[in-house]
Amino acid sequence: MSLMSAALLSVARNDNYTYMTIGIDISMLVYQGSGVANYTYNLVINLLKIDKKNHYRLFYSSLRRPKDFKYLDEFRNLGARVYEYPFPSTLLRFLWGRYDLLPVELLIGKVDVFYSSDLLRPPLMAKTRGVTTVHDLTWKIFPQYHTEMVIKAHERKIAKTIKHGDIIITDSENTKKDLIKYFPEVLRKNKIFVIYPGVDERFRPISDQNRINEIFKKYRLDTLTHSRGVLLYVGAIEPRKNLKTAIKVFHQLINSTPEVHTEPPRLDMINDDRTSGVNNFSDFKFLIVSKAGWKNEDVYNLVAELKLENKIKFINNVSDDDLPYFYNGCTVFIYLSKYEGFGLPPLEALMCNKPVLTYKNSSIQEILAKDYPAAEENQELTRLRELINMKKIDGKNYRQRFSWISSAEKILKIINNAKSEANHLRGGQA
Repeated sequence: MSLMSAALLSVARNDNYTYMTIGIDISMLVYQGSGVANYTYNLVINLLKIDKKNHYRLFYSSLRRPKDFKYLDEFRNLGARVYEYPFPSTLLRFLWGRYDLLPVELLIGKVDVFYSSDLLRPPLMAKTRGVTTVHDLTWKIFPQYHTEMVIKAHERKIAKTIKHGDIIITDSENTKKDLIKYFPEVLRKNKIFVIYPGVDERFRPISDQNRINEIFKKYRLDTLTHSRGVLLYVGAIEPRKNLKTAIKVFHQLINSTPEVHTEPPRLDMINDDRTSGVNNFSDFKFLIVSKAGWKNEDVYNLVAELKLENKIKFINNVSDDDLPYFYNGCTVFIYLSKYEGFGLPPLEALMCNKPVLTYKNSSIQEILAKDYPAAEENQELTRLRELINMKKIDGKNYRQRFSWISSAEKILKIINNAKSEANHLRGGQA
C-alpha cells in the first residue's frame, strides 16, 4: 500500500480511541541554526519525552536534507511517525498559502490537533483544531527588512489563523501586545497564551579552558586562545539585528584607552573574577556566528571599510554541540537587536554566566533581571567597558526560569484541551 493510500485510509478510521493524535509541521528544521528551527526541535523532542499517551505525526517537507540531519531519527526513536515529502517550499506556499488546497491530513492521516509555526498554516479538515505559535511581528513592524514574499506569507497565515479561530501561543507578552495592536480581532476570534520558550540544557558554565581552546582550534581560531578578550554575536546577519552598530562599538573599543572601574558590582554580578581594568583593548577579537541572514551586504562592507578583517571573524558552521563552548569562551556577548519576539541567544549567554551587551527593548526587557545593566543608545561603549571588567554574571536564576520541560508541559496542556476549546474565546495567559 502506498504512503498516500495509507494516509487516506487513516483519515477514514473510526474516532473511538482514548488518546489524541497530534500533528506537527517540522519543516522549519531544514533551516538549521535559525531561531524557529531550534524552537521546533526543542518543543518536539520535549513533547515526545513527557507525553507517552498521545500519538504524534510529524510532517516534514523539503527538497533537501542538511548534512548530519539526525533530528528525524531522534523523533522516530521516541515513537513519533515522521512523514517526509520532497515538496519544494514554493509548492506549499502556492497550495497552502495562496489557495488553501490539500488538507495536511491527506498527507499524514487523521489528527485531532495540528500545530504549526512560522510561515504556513495548512488547510485542516473540519474536526481538526489548529494551534500555532506566533514568534514575532517583525514583518509588520519593520517591513523594510523583509521581502514582499515573506510579508505576504505572514499576512495570509495570520488571516487564516484568525479566520479559523486557532489557538495562538506567543513567545512573550510583548509579542502578544503587538499581535493585539495590529490585529485587534484576535481578541474576539482566538485564545492567546504566552509561554516562554526554554533554553537547551547544554548552555551552562564550562570551566574547562583547555576544551574551549580545542573547540576554537577546531574552527581555525587558534589566535583566540592567546587573545586578551573575545566579543561574541550569535544569530542571523540581517538589518534588524543591528550588527553595524555592534561593529562600530567594537571598533571604538579597540581604539580606546582602557578605564579602571572601582564602583561595586551590581547585585546580579559574580565578582570572583572581577579585574581592576583591562590593560589593552586593542587585542580584542569579535566573533560573529551565523547560519542565516539577508540584506547583509552593508555588514561585510563596514568590516572592510573599518579595516577589521583581521579582528572580526565570521563563522557559519558551528555545530549545536560546539556552540556552548563559544559562549563560555567569550568575554562579553553582544546583542544590540532593535526588536525581538523572544531573544534566545542573549539568554543562552546568560545561562553560561556571560554578561550581555543589549538594549532593554521589545521582549528583551521581559528576559533580563530588573536591575540588569542594559545599554542605552549612544552609551554602548561605556556599558561594554563595564561588562568587560565585571566578567561574569550569575545565570542561576535564568536557568531556573527558562526550562524546555516546563514550556513543553504548558503547551501540551493547551493541546490536550484544544479539542474541547470553543472558537471565539477571549485571550488569556498560561
